[in-house]
Amino acid sequence: MLQVLHRILDRIRAAREPEHRVGPAIDERVFHRPALAEDLAASLMSRSYASGMFLTAPRRTGKSTFIRHDLIPALERQHRALVLYADLWEHRAEDPGAVIVGLVARALKARKSAAQAVLERFRLSRLKVPGLELDMDKAAPAPALQPSLRQSLERLSNLTRRTVVLIVDEAQHTQTTAYGREVMFMLKSARDQLSNRELLMFRLLMTGSHHAKIERLVRYKHEAFYCAPLKAMPTLGGEDYFEWERAAHAPAFLPALDAMGQAFEICLRRPEVFHIACQAASARVATTAESQEQLLLRMARRHIDAERQEFLHRLMKLDPLDQAVLRSMAEAGPSFAPFFPAAGERISALLAAMPGTPARPTSPGDIRVALTRLCEANLVWSGDGPYVLEDAQAAVWLRELELSRLTTDSSAAALAATAPASSGSTPSRRSTRGAPAVAA
Repeated sequence: MLQVLHRILDRIRAAREPEHRVGPAIDERVFHRPALAEDLAASLMSRSYASGMFLTAPRRTGKSTFIRHDLIPALERQHRALVLYADLWEHRAEDPGAVIVGLVARALKARKSAAQAVLERFRLSRLKVPGLELDMDKAAPAPALQPSLRQSLERLSNLTRRTVVLIVDEAQHTQTTAYGREVMFMLKSARDQLSNRELLMFRLLMTGSHHAKIERLVRYKHEAFYCAPLKAMPTLGGEDYFEWERAAHAPAFLPALDAMGQAFEICLRRPEVFHIACQAASARVATTAESQEQLLLRMARRHIDAERQEFLHRLMKLDPLDQAVLRSMAEAGPSFAPFFPAAGERISALLAAMPGTPARPTSPGDIRVALTRLCEANLVWSGDGPYVLEDAQAAVWLRELELSRLTTDSSAAALAATAPASSGSTPSRRSTRGAPAVAA
């Protein structure tokens, strides 16, 4: 009887999960990178990445767009993978561990529904054997045991006969809660038990837009994925991309490709910002005597300067101690150790160099309070490890800033000639309506 049911279920699975699936329609608003997607998909499914893959790319360079529009279709089309995608940035209000566990649970529930329906049709209501008659409807149900995350992933792979690929975007958020860190160890257990078999059942990809945050997940011995491979995703910048972007604007907009490359660098290799600069230049082509190349470079600089000045506006509103801590973090980089004497001495020196700022002690307690304020202002991030700047570009701007401007009293004079900012350097995924997305 059980063998018959298994055959029936196999036929249902085959009908629900066709061997050859039709890929998604190509979105012309997205610059696709099929070669990179195929390479990363093949690497992820190889033995070299059985321990998982950690992928980083700078913020707002199109990483998430690339994952959704290129990498996931490549995994599904070429490797018949069942891809589960969790964007922890999108669900910041929820516990990151609950987001991951809930995603797997919902996927398993959806696949089990058909199997359960078949079993209901064949369910025995009464069992008779010589000397015994049992009413199955009145039999006490077995207690329901909540499957572990590893068991859920294994059942999902068995039901679909496919490799389950779990992609966790902005994975550093798992470090912000105790449950999130616990789920990382659950995933490690699943990886260890489901990736070392002849039948590949599970692969894991974790991504992040802050290299220092993701790096600590594979560099620290106490982390679940210590020594897992870490890759930096290549950013855009080739001629094919610049030609694609140029074609998105007015026919008269034809700047040289090398000038577009320079503008892209000025825009910090961010496709959204670059598109806005191209859009602004294209709209002015017929009304200016500037060359298209000069116009494009000027629009790119104007937009990035606006971002920088908005960051400075935020900086000047901070307590002088908070400003000095940020400057110290920018100087020290990954070696920033806020509670060591050397850090306290440097922060005191920065405070003393600020015009109009009275001398004040900087005890470890004072620095800790300042870091708490900076975390609340989304300028600094710590998770359960070292403190890092939320935006890596902010470190560049802080190092360039003269100490005489690191004071609230000088903010008005320092920014008086600056145009109002149009965008910010704080972490955000702003709307891109009307702008083509880029799978970078």
